[in-house]
Amino acid sequence: MKITEVVFIAVVSAALGVFWWGYTFFYDIFKPFLEPLGMKYLLAGIWLMGAIFFPYIIRKPGSAILGEIIAAFIQGFIARWGITSLLWGVVQGVPVEIFFLILGYKKWNVFYLMSAGIISAFFSYLLDYFYYKYGILSVTFNLMQLGGFLLSGALLAGVFSKLLADNLKKTGALNQFEIAKSDFE
Repeated sequence: MKITEVVFIAVVSAALGVFWWGYTFFYDIFKPFLEPLGMKYLLAGIWLMGAIFFPYIIRKPGSAILGEIIAAFIQGFIARWGITSLLWGVVQGVPVEIFFLILGYKKWNVFYLMSAGIISAFFSYLLDYFYYKYGILSVTFNLMQLGGFLLSGALLAGVFSKLLADNLKKTGALNQFEIAKSDFE
């Protein structure tokens, strides 16, 4: 990656981390209504965006990990999760990085971005499962939570990242990045 790409990821990831901190308050308002139904993860996909938004724009190795970890660090620094936020950043970013690596950083349509969101959600839920001891919950409840998270990962992380980046691209703000050099998505 070029220094301008690293700086872009660092600055925008820091802003994303602050946004995630603010989003926590929104999430906490609606979580009590969704949690008894096993659907609290329907709103959690937004926290996976760093792993999808940045690689979609930069299209180079390291962008998913860097974007997710910086945002997780900033959020963890100002939110209640502290340093453990970094663990989730790694678990959410590394599988997506591997996914894009397998694709050769060449597949960027909405299907692949949604797939990346699903992959990130799956591994994040796997960490949640062990960290929060979800094994004591019923299989049905766990499947409902996982299903909600996979859907949220696909839509809030995958589709929303694409929409946001595509709209930024139209403004010319991303002209120096790979996303602007490709008309074919």
